[in-house]
This record gives sequence, C-alpha cells and structure tokens, in this order.
Amino acid sequence: MSPRRSVGTPQRRCGVSLWLLFSCALLAQWGSGPLLAQPAQPTRVGYVDMKRLIDNSPQVRRARERLQSEFDAALALLREDERRLSALEQRFATAETGGNAESADALRGEIAPLKRSVERTRQRLSSELEQRSEQETERAWPLINDAVAEFARSNGYDLVISSGALYVSGRVDITDRVLELLDQQSRREATQ
Repeated sequence: MSPRRSVGTPQRRCGVSLWLLFSCALLAQWGSGPLLAQPAQPTRVGYVDMKRLIDNSPQVRRARERLQSEFDAALALLREDERRLSALEQRFATAETGGNAESADALRGEIAPLKRSVERTRQRLSSELEQRSEQETERAWPLINDAVAEFARSNGYDLVISSGALYVSGRVDITDRVLELLDQQSRREATQ
C-alpha cells in the first residue's frame, strides 16, 4: 500500500505558504505603485444660482441702466398722455353728472381715441423693453458662463451645477464668489 498524502502534509503546506508569500509580495509591490502613493482628491462640486447671477451681475445692471435711459423719454410722454386722459375722464364724469350732455359727448369723443393711443403705446413700449432686455441678457450670458467656468477651473471644482437641485448647502453655493469675479471683470473693463 502506498502512503497517501494528506492535505496537511509538509509539502502541501509549503506550496500554500509559497503562494501566500508570492501573493503578499505582489500586493505590496502594487500598493507601493503610483495608484496608492497619492491620496485621492475629493470631488469638488459647486452650485450657481443663474437667475441671481443674471439679475445681479454688473454687466446686466449696466444694460438695464442703458435701457432705462433709452426708454425714459418715451415713458415720460406716455405718463403725460395718461395724466391728460385722467383729467379728461374726470371732466367727463363731472359733465355727465352735471347734466351737460353736449360737453359730455365732446369729452367722450376726445377720450376714446386718446385711451386707444395710450393703450397701444403702453403695449408697444412694454414689448420693445422686453425684447431689448432679452437681447441684453443674451449678450451677457456668455460672459456669465465664462466667469462660472473660470472660477471653477481656477478653484479646482470638478462639477458646477446651476439648476435642478432640490437642496443646496451654503458650502457648495458659489454664486456670491462668481458675482465678485464678474464685478472684478466689470471694473477692469471700465478702466480700459
């Protein structure tokens, strides 16, 4: 009868020990390589409130000021027509309650076209102002996007989101810091 080798024989244990030793040596070598030598950098995520950036950026504020001065004269004329219409309507009410039908009819003839004119002017100015505001916002949009990207790159952010967030803590909201960057850019542009 030939002797049987058991699992626990010295030859078998030696093979297992060599395999473990070899595996540990490989792991030690791999662990000292460049993958584990540098600790992993945490991912930096930021949030930007784009509506607040657009509403408060100096570029958009300046555009609004330009639009305001551009439309001031037309708005002043509209207000003057509205005051004249209001005065005519008061005179009409007085004439009508006073029983002066001729005067009331004459005033009614003046009021109707002036009222239509005021309404048309109000709608036209509102439409023009809205259209010009959209144009100015579209003009500022690339500057704002570039400022967000520049801030993120220079401060090591991996991801910046602007909408769709259900909750944003103050730690990741970088809106104020991007606004500061836009202010700096605006001051530089003003001095050039």
